[in-house]
Amino acid sequence: MTDTYVEPPKPKRTWLWITLGVFAFLFVVGIGMAAFTAYWVTSHMEFVETPAPDAARSFDEIRAKFPGQRPLIEFNDGARGTVNEPATASSVKLSTLHIVAYDDDEGRLVRVDVPFWLLRLKSGPIAFSSYASGFDDERVRLRVEDIERRGPGIVLDLDHPSEGRVLIWAE
Repeated sequence: MTDTYVEPPKPKRTWLWITLGVFAFLFVVGIGMAAFTAYWVTSHMEFVETPAPDAARSFDEIRAKFPGQRPLIEFNDGARGTVNEPATASSVKLSTLHIVAYDDDEGRLVRVDVPFWLLRLKSGPIAFSSYASGFDDERVRLRVEDIERRGPGIVLDLDHPSEGRVLIWAE
């Protein structure tokens, strides 16, 4: 009887391939999400070179849609903003928050449309200081629910004589 030594089988390294596969999948999904985000942002944003009188006419046309309505946020003494609470809650379901901004220095009008389903994903107050330099976020706490309670109308109308104008409204 002869003793023969049989070598045990080498362990398979399947965990390595599974890990590499998961990382490759996540990489492809990340690239896809970045491409979709870039496409979505560019399709909801418009830049137009326009002279100041034409831009002012665009703002006036938007304001004419809501005659006599005060903006939800108003500026009392420069940078001190206050929120005008609606007398009654609106039953109208909002679909889009529109933002139009005009830069006096560049002569450019920017339009952005943000769907409300995307805004509803945000928790906490909206930071309007990004749109209005010197705006006091601590004093004004405006959430998406506040805009929905108000219903369709002007949210913010801010005019900086030396910088430009920002108009935000909900429909």
